[in-house]
Amino acid sequence: MMDLNTPLDILGGMTAQTFLDEYWQKKPLLIRSGLPNFTLPLEADELAGMAIEEEVESRIVIEKGQTPWQMLTGPFNEDTFSTLPEKEWTLLVQAVDHWVPEVQELKEQFQFLPSWRLDDVMVSYATEGGSVGPHYDQYDVFLVQAAGKRRWQVLAPDEYQDSSIPDVALHILDNFTVNQDMDWELEAGDILYLPPNFAHNGRALDDDCMTYSIGFRAPSLQDALTGVRDILCDTPNVKDRFSAPETGKRQHSAEIHADDIQYLKAQLERLINQPDTLADWLGNTMSETKYPEYLSPLSSEEQEATYQSALNGQTFIRPGDARICYYQQKEPSTCRVFCNSDSLDVDESLTSLVQAICDQVEFDFSALDFSQHKDIVPLIQFLIRQQGLIELTAPE
Repeated sequence: MMDLNTPLDILGGMTAQTFLDEYWQKKPLLIRSGLPNFTLPLEADELAGMAIEEEVESRIVIEKGQTPWQMLTGPFNEDTFSTLPEKEWTLLVQAVDHWVPEVQELKEQFQFLPSWRLDDVMVSYATEGGSVGPHYDQYDVFLVQAAGKRRWQVLAPDEYQDSSIPDVALHILDNFTVNQDMDWELEAGDILYLPPNFAHNGRALDDDCMTYSIGFRAPSLQDALTGVRDILCDTPNVKDRFSAPETGKRQHSAEIHADDIQYLKAQLERLINQPDTLADWLGNTMSETKYPEYLSPLSSEEQEATYQSALNGQTFIRPGDARICYYQQKEPSTCRVFCNSDSLDVDESLTSLVQAICDQVEFDFSALDFSQHKDIVPLIQFLIRQQGLIELTAPE
């Protein structure tokens, strides 16, 4: 069970319970020296090198480009960087934790929150004055100042109007003012937590500014409703119909009465009151890998060879793009494991094994007795097939 009452360095000595009670989705928190000894995994030129790669999602924002707040979309080339202005531009590279293990390790430090809510780590580099403009995010985010200095100005949701600068690709607020109580300069090692919809404007104060943004997934309730509907409609019950009883309260035959609405509401609530169905949608949605197009299916031969490596004690890792979570069903008592948008039911006694796999990044199975339970082999094979586990070093 998670210990929420131990002081955490990454929260400046605050406990996770205090953070959840007082700050999470309530108000910003500035954490001075939350990562005092953070070793920069990437230099600015290495980040630029990533932005040249085809499979890496990247953007450049130039405040005073060919148009105001000009946005360029990668992949880029060396000529792109050689023609940038000297000041006031920002490079943003998405999901760096998918490609750089040291950045994945940073993300793992935030597992005092639900790991399946964690999305990815976006890394930005900015020259002096660089900014992407005042905006808001619809999800929680931790802004880790990894190098250089950045000034952050923040507004609560009731302190701004949601209107943006016209004819700009980015949603940049056109009425951002300054709240002196939420105007901070961050140095390397400082962290700023922002709840959803808190507007923020960050501006680099030097040419060394690198910020790591740890974002959280927050699917819309409309998406949830649509997704649950699709699951329910996969196995329709033709006997489920709108057949409201007549109460005699209707004043005219053409009237839709409040009793009709109440009946419909009750029937829809009955349909949706299925925890296992809701868990299926949530598990499959939150375990979706960010870039499924880069997740090539393993052949049956590759799956078998990798499984044999697990049996032989080969070292495995949980890669940065793997998303694993689980749900304990009551009837029957099973543990439903979700990995990269698929699921498998195993005996509830294996929940501790699933937890151990989710808690670690690198491990081997040399101490695991595969004959201990009949569901162990299917579980490991499932995680290998879904590439939630991959072999660290290919056999010679």
